Amino acid sequence: MPSNALPRAVHAAAPLAVLEAVRGLDAPEQDEFDEFHEELTVKRLGLSRTVADQIERFRRLARRGARADVEEFVALLRLVARRHDARLVFSDAGRRVAQFSVRQLSWPLRLAARLLPWGLGRRAGMALARGRARAVLGVTLRSEAGAPVATLDEAPALRATPDGAACAMYGSAIAELLRLLTDFDGAMLHVTCRARGGGTCEWRAESSKESSS
Repeated sequence: MPSNALPRAVHAAAPLAVLEAVRGLDAPEQDEFDEFHEELTVKRLGLSRTVADQIERFRRLARRGARADVEEFVALLRLVARRHDARLVFSDAGRRVAQFSVRQLSWPLRLAARLLPWGLGRRAGMALARGRARAVLGVTLRSEAGAPVATLDEAPALRATPDGAACAMYGSAIAELLRLLTDFDGAMLHVTCRARGGGTCEWRAESSKESSS
């Protein structure tokens, strides 16, 4: 079972990504614009003034590399977990937090990982992904036999969703980081989960250039 030992704070990019994903999924389709706007904002959390204000607050914090209260993040994940589209929210949030994290890197670093010769570029990109995973997600990322492996001992996701549903955010984020910073082309499978009795949460590459080399 997951322990209750959690850090006191999380990188503000994490709650920011969740709220932006909620807003994105709650945005009206083209044929819904004819509905009364106030009615839509009542029906859909992502269109509320409260969510807009929270997005702006977390965005300011994230741009400074600041952190947010972990209990606030846990409560947000619990709220999302009650939605019928929770899996979509968590997956999209993972991609968003990875994209935000990479944008915080200086462009020479990102460019170097792309332009260096294959072996050097691959190692440089993996080093950047490893640093971003640790700093923003608290995830340990490494290579085994040339394939990426990610582990996470404690996470707000486990406190918020004892069934491990919110772990999807981390798997999606790791895969997106690898796609943006290395030649990875695949998915990260959640092969072990603390919610299912595992000693740690672990993700391994399903299919990628690394795993086929």
